[in-house]
Amino acid sequence: MRCIAIDDEPLALKLLTHYCSQVPSIQLLGAYTDSLEGIAYIRSMQPDLIFLDIRMPDISGIHIAQALKKDTLVIFTTAYREYAVEGFDLDVVDYLLKPFDFERFLKAYDKAEQRFRSSSKTSVPEQVTGCKTVSIKYNYQKIQLPLPSILYIEVFDNSIKIVTPDKIYMPAMTMKTILNLLPETEFVRVHKSFTVAIDKIRSFNSVQVVIDRKKIPVGRNYRKDFLQKMEAMKRENL
Repeated sequence: MRCIAIDDEPLALKLLTHYCSQVPSIQLLGAYTDSLEGIAYIRSMQPDLIFLDIRMPDISGIHIAQALKKDTLVIFTTAYREYAVEGFDLDVVDYLLKPFDFERFLKAYDKAEQRFRSSSKTSVPEQVTGCKTVSIKYNYQKIQLPLPSILYIEVFDNSIKIVTPDKIYMPAMTMKTILNLLPETEFVRVHKSFTVAIDKIRSFNSVQVVIDRKKIPVGRNYRKDFLQKMEAMKRENL
């Protein structure tokens, strides 16, 4: 699950970040002590789950939760028990009363993961007529991911992240496996950790490519083949 954490207490945020790092299925996108900065990140990244403190100086977690999309999951983290009733009125996943240990954190996250699996966010993406897809297993479901939606693929631990404009998929497969499923005319490996969709490249040179403001390195061992492929495609389009 793609998560962020917002808490104005640095020590509390540090502990929460540590807990998240212990759970393989959590992808912590960011951790913020500034609630306004966190809100901006929520709008741009649309995370699946937010660990959210309630009592903060700029804006309360209650107000942030009220403004979220209905399918965004929230776990409140606060030292103030009196907010519990109001929190559950918002249909949040859980309410963690500080200080909480890892076992209690994990219990709350398990609730969020169960709700996430059963939500519409894990449904099969809409199919575009005539659109080619790749079959992946994600969140215990087999889905057909449209190839035009893929921006790039990145090695992550012993598996991969498939990045699209709206979501990041983390199927249990290797880069070698996914490459065998992708058309060579539409994707190119530029680094031991990155494969990119050719039509999503905004700019490139011998050391990097840019896709959707993401700068991706071109590895020395892949540079020659990548540049030759791009040059060949350029000649074909003349």
